[in-house]
Amino acid sequence: MNRKKLKAIKEASKKAAIQEITKTVVDGLNVITAELGQDSKKLRKEIEKRAAQLAKKLVKKLKSVKPVKEIAPEETAPVTS
Repeated sequence: MNRKKLKAIKEASKKAAIQEITKTVVDGLNVITAELGQDSKKLRKEIEKRAAQLAKKLVKKLKSVKPVKEIAPEETAPVTS
């Protein structure tokens, strides 16, 4: 592979890692805020914003991120009765 392809793969895997970390943090914090009764649109936006910032910082500190693999849709076997 040439350098451009490797760089593109690395960038795609970093973006995927950022999205995954952000989603995990947001989901966890939304559950906690809902349990505490502080569920609001403004608070959700703030959580999403800060989670994205945190994810970017964490990915920068990672030395290597696994490359993203193209995931094919899962094929399901027909159910026989």
